Amino acid sequence: MTHLLVLPVLIPLTAAILLLLFRFVPMARHVVIVVAAVSVFVVDLILLSTIQSEGIQTYRLGGWPAPFGIILVGDLLSGIMLVLASIISVCALFYSFGYLKEDGQRGVFHPIFFFLWSGTNGTFLTGDIFNLFVMFEIMLISIYSLLTLLGDKKQVEAGLKLISMGLLSSALFLAAVGGIYAFAGTLNMADLAVKIKPHAGHPLIAAVAMMFIGVFGLKAAMMPLHFWLPDVHSSAPTPISAMLSGILIKVGVYAIIRVFCLIFVDLQETFQVFILTLACVTMFMGAMGAVAQTDLKRLLAYSSVSQIGYILMGVGFFSVAGMGAALFYIISHGIIKAALFMAAGILKKMKGTTEMSAHGNMIKISPMYTLFFLIAVAGLGGIPPSSGFFMKFQVIKAGLDGAFYAPVAVALVVSLFTLFYLVQSWQKVCLLEQKEAPESGPSIKLLIPVGVLALLCLVLGIAADPIIQLTTAASQQLFTPELYIQAVLGAM
Repeated sequence: MTHLLVLPVLIPLTAAILLLLFRFVPMARHVVIVVAAVSVFVVDLILLSTIQSEGIQTYRLGGWPAPFGIILVGDLLSGIMLVLASIISVCALFYSFGYLKEDGQRGVFHPIFFFLWSGTNGTFLTGDIFNLFVMFEIMLISIYSLLTLLGDKKQVEAGLKLISMGLLSSALFLAAVGGIYAFAGTLNMADLAVKIKPHAGHPLIAAVAMMFIGVFGLKAAMMPLHFWLPDVHSSAPTPISAMLSGILIKVGVYAIIRVFCLIFVDLQETFQVFILTLACVTMFMGAMGAVAQTDLKRLLAYSSVSQIGYILMGVGFFSVAGMGAALFYIISHGIIKAALFMAAGILKKMKGTTEMSAHGNMIKISPMYTLFFLIAVAGLGGIPPSSGFFMKFQVIKAGLDGAFYAPVAVALVVSLFTLFYLVQSWQKVCLLEQKEAPESGPSIKLLIPVGVLALLCLVLGIAADPIIQLTTAASQQLFTPELYIQAVLGAM
């Protein structure tokens, strides 16, 4: 048992409380934000390294043994997601100082942001299916608060759609949790895996698994459950748009991976065709939606829907290679899409809109912005040597190795559409002449996090091998659920 596991949840939670207390003391707030952000990032790196060297880690809250008490579990999947969340969160925090106009806005934004970060980390670490629901609710409340923070009419409207999604998913989630508890008498995920395995063919188990796909698919904006995402993405303050696309919609995919690689292992083959079909529809329809957009943030929102399809396709292969490819895709896409949304936010700050027709000639106004935007576009378009090339190459290779030719064909076609609308958006923003020059160029505070994420995309591509090895090891661990079960129940 390691106390490290509780820190990714406890540190941001403590920081959120302190930031509320120091709401009117800017210097104290800045100290808390820097110390807390750096601490969480370092702890997440140490935790991932510990899991790599020592295996799956557990922490029993209050000393209660599993399955009776609350338990936190850290495997390689959890560690990868924690580090990714830290990278994007730190960049979003830095970006927020240049994005938010008033100190009063920051005094409210940052405490809620740390509550969101705490809930996100708790999602990746909980070993209890009901506490997964609790962490989802913390995330939902935090996102809604951050979305409507500035009081804009469009943001409030998008917030109502978000709440509608949240209420629907919460009701389905509680129904699924109630059904599985009535059948197995436990909510501990490792214990559920043991007790459900002998009854995998029972109709109730299949029904609950389907409900979980609906719940988590709604949170991941999987087609046809994506209705809330475009408006929320395009209306949200840019730091939250970056968080939403970079990490938060991945939480839904994480949950699908967790339950189907631990609780519903014997139902993988049963749901494989269904998940792959949803993945293909999500890929294609998301790309079609992106092609039709003239607003950069809405284009990126539909693109996020499309890219979730690629990740779900890797998951749906239910192979070590496919899952490893999906995990690498999650990492790479999270970093690239956060960079793109932050780049769109810069345009919003310059002219008050993200309509691409209102912008242009950024190559002369800010060559650095043009370069960072181009790197991110190339990454999402799958152009080497960016990490985006390897994320798509691995998914397609895993599909071909598994003889999933139809999904691979859809993925290749959608890749062409993706490259088309991304290059077109870069040309409109950076190359075409604009009628009215902006009052000023982009702020350096906004450019730095975009540059960091864009360069990280290149680094992950040039040095992809160690990350691929890590995601492959995480995939192998996921397809050996006995390791997770033993780590949790063997620590009684």
